[in-house]
Amino acid sequence: MSPVERSSKEIVLLAVTGMAPAVVTETLWALAHENPPTIPHRIRILTTTAGKRCAEEALFLPSAAFGGRPVWEALRQSLLRGRAQRGPRLILDEIRVLGRPAPEEGRRRALEDIRTASENQALADALLEEVRQITENPDTALIASIAGGRKTMSALLYACVSLLGRPQDRVTHVLVNEPFDHPGLSPRFYFPAEPPLQHAYPGHGDDRLQVVSSEAAHIELADIPFVPLRMLFPRQIGSFPGHFTALVRSCSGRIASLAKRPHVALREDRPLIVVNEHLISLSGREHALYAFLLDRHRKGMRPFLAQKDALEDLTAFLSQWARAHPTESFQHRAAIEWVEPGEDDLRKLLSSLKGKLKAAGLAAEIDRLLPHRGSFGIDVALA
Repeated sequence: MSPVERSSKEIVLLAVTGMAPAVVTETLWALAHENPPTIPHRIRILTTTAGKRCAEEALFLPSAAFGGRPVWEALRQSLLRGRAQRGPRLILDEIRVLGRPAPEEGRRRALEDIRTASENQALADALLEEVRQITENPDTALIASIAGGRKTMSALLYACVSLLGRPQDRVTHVLVNEPFDHPGLSPRFYFPAEPPLQHAYPGHGDDRLQVVSSEAAHIELADIPFVPLRMLFPRQIGSFPGHFTALVRSCSGRIASLAKRPHVALREDRPLIVVNEHLISLSGREHALYAFLLDRHRKGMRPFLAQKDALEDLTAFLSQWARAHPTESFQHRAAIEWVEPGEDDLRKLLSSLKGKLKAAGLAAEIDRLLPHRGSFGIDVALA
């Protein structure tokens, strides 16, 4: 999706953080300095109880480095100054603390840290639900920041976006040069301030402090490619399991099924095709065309290189097809009424078939079910 198309949607930055909330401010600064600039409407931060305390102290308490202004206020003023924006931007939602069920207490308990398998499972479910809420709205564009928190937090957020993300969504990681990521930097670095700030940090091997200007900071935003697996199963998205592990298992099973050729059969009593137990209504002419393709596949005949190469054989098949069925049958009527098949007929019929297969949730199998450029044939299993 182009930046222009993405800009028409509500942009939501979803970030996982640990004890370094600077990854959020650095990411926002980098997004605002893209060409064209990307200014999220809303920001959601997911973290632990310790991470929330750290973020609130770092972002919302008055900062001497910014003349008594909180870091968040200084960042918003810096990024929104002189920009004509439609609607509110850079609105930070209430920082959400991750939790896990505590059955013995009958409630959810906030996570102070994420160390155990059960805590990681709770984290995965929480991240999946956040991503699901954002991606179920077609008018949003998600930017998922995997720069903060423990490695499992980043890995699980990436996995959730791979499962439910769409073409308009992004996964990003932010990088800043040394020494601006130094834990002993004073004041802490959050973004290149104007006017520049002077930062001090311990030197190597001695007690003298080194001083560096924020003008020397270089923030780079890396886009991390992901495979939007939901595009393989567009019809099933609304019925996907709510738990992370169950969703991974479901998608794994569906992907494994794609390695197998779809089972196909044409009904004789009505113009219907059965694909992997999906029943799809066809027109008489669509039924006849697919019967032609199935007949060639059943006989082990090679696909044609182009649609036009199939026309002579299709015409001969239709004549045989009409003779093989009673005059009152839909097969006979479709065959005798389809006089002199042309390339335009094939294009229209294949386009209609493609739409019906997609509507049945078979988008991932279309390359096997229908002819494509350079191969006018099918690759299916006969049911």
